Amino acid sequence: MKGTLSEAELHFLKQRMVGGRRNKAGRGAFRIRLPVGYVWEQGDGIRLDPDERVRDTVGLFFRSFDRIGTAMGVARYFEDNGQPFPCRDGWGSLESAVTWGGLGVSRAVAIIRNPIYAGAYAYNRHCQEEVDREEPGVCGRIVIRDAHPGYISWEQYERNVSCLVENRDLYGGMRRKGSAREGRSLLQGIVLCGLCGRHMQVHYGSDGRTKYACHTPMTRRVCQVVHGRYVEPLVEDELLKALNPEELELAIRAMEKLQERAEELDRQWRKRLEGARYEAEKAARRYHQVEPENRLVARTLEKDWNERLEEAHRLEKEYLEARQRPPCKLTSEQRQIIVSLAQDIPRLWKAPTTRNSQRKQLLRLLIEDVTLRNVDDSWSTEVAIHWKTGAVSRHMARRVVPHPQTTAPEVVTRIRETYQVKTDLEIAQTLNAEGHKSGYGKPFTVGGVAHLRERGGMKKRN
Repeated sequence: MKGTLSEAELHFLKQRMVGGRRNKAGRGAFRIRLPVGYVWEQGDGIRLDPDERVRDTVGLFFRSFDRIGTAMGVARYFEDNGQPFPCRDGWGSLESAVTWGGLGVSRAVAIIRNPIYAGAYAYNRHCQEEVDREEPGVCGRIVIRDAHPGYISWEQYERNVSCLVENRDLYGGMRRKGSAREGRSLLQGIVLCGLCGRHMQVHYGSDGRTKYACHTPMTRRVCQVVHGRYVEPLVEDELLKALNPEELELAIRAMEKLQERAEELDRQWRKRLEGARYEAEKAARRYHQVEPENRLVARTLEKDWNERLEEAHRLEKEYLEARQRPPCKLTSEQRQIIVSLAQDIPRLWKAPTTRNSQRKQLLRLLIEDVTLRNVDDSWSTEVAIHWKTGAVSRHMARRVVPHPQTTAPEVVTRIRETYQVKTDLEIAQTLNAEGHKSGYGKPFTVGGVAHLRERGGMKKRN
């Protein structure tokens, strides 16, 4: 009995301590782990990091993600431009020094998912359930918005998290758009099946051609297959027509974006140089303060001073090299090329320097999705373009030259008349008995009939 009472007392003590901790967290006073860019001040709570270089780097991170749209793209942007990312003690202590290193993809994702950057106090933020702060004994996360200054707004934080979810092809069992990649498919991730409404998958053939296929999720049966070599040029033409009225505005905005990007990179480099020079000066002061007779300490401080000076000279050399590369430095000839390309969208679109991912990003700025459906004519496809404005334009993609092995239209009509009452085997036997041949001049098989039936949207009900 005494042991049972002792265990119960320990349980109640733990519950009271947990309740007190949650009560303190409900007021935003409980000290939580903070990401880089924030510090914890006694009496004032969570505040922005006093280091100006740290704050600018975190701000550059979110501006880069807003422009690029992927965590991996941001990590590559920092790496390509030689920009390190800060790291401080997770408890937000000013006593711990800031260290600088590379930005990994996993850390970039963690920063985007952290609501503290949106000015929210988040206790137990990894818990999936959010509960009332007045219930001290209930486990769950506590989120208090506008608790401290943020680098981004709450709306932008939600957009960033949604962007991460959309960047994955498959999330929570549902197919998503995914991020724009370097594949040849122009409509990757935004193609919908006109028969069932599901996202269509991209298949690349050995001959370099693109196909969009829709499969049922359980049986993996083919709903329909659409060749991209006739659909993509049509969508491309419609996109370029929509961009023509905005050519001059695009040229001006392109120059402004390049100028902003160059200024923010230059600002980061100057702050990095300022920090390196400060470290060198601090090492010099330490060296001059030591007594000359104490050679053991003087040699160590002299070595540290030389290392700091070498680091500062190395950064100055890298800074000068970075200023000679775009977008930090653009000649008048390069500026004229950019303006001329922006005023000639088709030439910019087909330029060899334009990557496939950039074409897809531009397309996704104007087009929400594209719905495809094969019609009775085996070489025609209905294309419905859903624009970002909400408007829907409908088009017909046709084959320019008829395929020499096209199945006769009367055979497709004969299949349509009998596919509901006969099996594929019976239809093949009937067509062969009537003397019909496939487009290749061969007798019909069960697979050939099934292919024609599925391509024409003739689904079996049994």
